[in-house]
Amino acid sequence: MFRSMSDFLAMTPEQVEGLAPDQVEAVLAAWVKAKRLELPEALAGSKSKPLAKLAKKALYQLKSMGLEVKDAAPAETTKAPEGAGPAGLPAVLSPVVGTGERAILFATPVRGGGLEIFQGVISDEFGLVQFGAGNTNRNTYRAQMNALERDGLLKVLKVPLARMKLELGRAMTLNERSATRLPEEWEASLRKLGVSPEDPDFSIPAPEAFDEREARSGASLQQEPELGQWMPSEAGLARLGELVKEIRSSPLALTDAQKAEQLAHRAAALAREFLTPEKRRLYARRLWTNAEIFEASGRPAQANLARAEARRLFHTTEPSAFLERMFTRAAETATPPPSAAELVAERIPIPKPK
Repeated sequence: MFRSMSDFLAMTPEQVEGLAPDQVEAVLAAWVKAKRLELPEALAGSKSKPLAKLAKKALYQLKSMGLEVKDAAPAETTKAPEGAGPAGLPAVLSPVVGTGERAILFATPVRGGGLEIFQGVISDEFGLVQFGAGNTNRNTYRAQMNALERDGLLKVLKVPLARMKLELGRAMTLNERSATRLPEEWEASLRKLGVSPEDPDFSIPAPEAFDEREARSGASLQQEPELGQWMPSEAGLARLGELVKEIRSSPLALTDAQKAEQLAHRAAALAREFLTPEKRRLYARRLWTNAEIFEASGRPAQANLARAEARRLFHTTEPSAFLERMFTRAAETATPPPSAAELVAERIPIPKPK
């Protein structure tokens, strides 16, 4: 894995093309900091619209520093479908749900015809927790992709196979870190796919000038279906349950409105206590990841807000209106968060754990 600025400055356009968006941003930030133009100029004409957009943003920053920037070369007009994998097959990532899980779906060609289809669940704390494979054909697979695109409730992210391998590689490292054993058949499938361990602790860019202003609206992200079901951990829910019981059984003569106000106040305080540096980074990465879903589904304002909240969580110790609202909502409902399997199993059938 590339870890230092010198590593980033040694990268070629071809290497950057295969990275996830958060890694591309880190690489380009290093080139901006070094006041070097070559890589951003080369990537500004990329066939990948998101990659070209990031490169053009880096060029704008370099131009504002006084460097002479060439106009970006236009991208080729003929290109493969966005998010395509081998032979035009897209891979699919679901949103990250409140448990830190996301469902995955992808396929690879089989010699002699047909496809091998892979489905599973990745946890951002424990790694690959469900995984299975089967056989299908291209028509069936494309029909499933079309059905997912038309789905009005579940928005998914279509990505290249290289991105799916990166996510699986990150999961492998988390499996080892959390001592969550991978069954032998899963390991064999991952080796066959060419997946190797990757660093899951990706960095998030530093806060931007408008992030503090955006933070005031952070709680509104709870209105998005991908984030509205987020809940604290089991330990956090248990603490909230004790808090609710204490307030409701209080000997003080409080009205229902006063009890609700007190509950909201103390739940927000519990959220601030809950936000250890480790938890801040965990939720920052979850928000950053789901920002991709917002952007891909035509919600740029929500994507920008999620990224602003993620940058502040990752790099500061300031309170988070988003997570405070998550705790107050949990105190009001006291309902455990659904898992990725529960949310998407009807749309992306998840294999039963072995």
